[in-house]
Amino acid sequence: MGATVSRSARMTSDDLPVLWYSKLVRSRRVLNVGKVFFDGLVCNVEILPMCFDKDGLANVLIVSVGVMLDRHLRSFAGTHVSLEILDATGQHTVFHKDSDQEEDRFYWLTMYVRRCELEASSCVSASDRLTIQCTMEKKQQVTKRPHLLGILFKPNAVQEPPQVAMDGSHTLTVGSFSELSAALRAEGDGIYSRHFAIGGSRWYIKFCPKYHGRSFLCLGRGRMGKGEMPMTVEFSFDLKGVVNHHSHKMTHTFDRDNDDFFYYLEQIRRTSPMQDDSLLVRCCLTVVMPEETPFAVPTCSSESVLTPLLSAMHG
Repeated sequence: MGATVSRSARMTSDDLPVLWYSKLVRSRRVLNVGKVFFDGLVCNVEILPMCFDKDGLANVLIVSVGVMLDRHLRSFAGTHVSLEILDATGQHTVFHKDSDQEEDRFYWLTMYVRRCELEASSCVSASDRLTIQCTMEKKQQVTKRPHLLGILFKPNAVQEPPQVAMDGSHTLTVGSFSELSAALRAEGDGIYSRHFAIGGSRWYIKFCPKYHGRSFLCLGRGRMGKGEMPMTVEFSFDLKGVVNHHSHKMTHTFDRDNDDFFYYLEQIRRTSPMQDDSLLVRCCLTVVMPEETPFAVPTCSSESVLTPLLSAMHG
């Protein structure tokens, strides 16, 4: 009884290098990064530079993967598609977007990335290279079987509580705060950490030096699949370097509608040339495990049942 899941179809995950990044951000044409072959389909991954500044550099890059479905081809329904931009090492995710396809139609997944945030987050290697990863996987839907006599009988299995809470930490390093502030000119632009795993989920940190007279830190939960359960975490931020700050512990429940949390503080400024210009942002995170709900089993006492009957018989 319960839910059954049949075997998943094939999965493909391709790393697509973008050479000559410095030329890409000056181009006004669509760049065909490469093709991904999946389940009989051919998918195109492209980058479109947009919003050019006075120096001729694109302020926005639109990364997309698309496929036009033909009625004679296999179904694309139920296919999970993921686009990722990796760090300069090509090993860690920094920017990510995914989607679950539920219908057979023209498919197009698009991710918008600001150039200054991409470069500040160390996604461009010293060899002028950018790496995009495209992953596709098709799974059959979960089929639920009806529970026979479910109304008359309830399961008596008690879920075992987890042994320990899952916790960990991650540090985002800013080599030069003044250089970062100069590179991030627009309000709300920030630097992103690579994704890190705690409690079975992936997380990231974003630091924004200036946002309407303030600075902020953001803790985000990435890779939230459809139907994934909400997760409550307790976390805090420690800043050392150009400013020293320790936040109080905060609690937030992350789900698909609330997948990030913003923590605001006074705008950070470099006050002296002799001041340490680096900044370390450390996030300590603990998954708050749900408390075990006590299950009261009704008891039947022979004394409580027989006493009224005996009393009635003997008057």
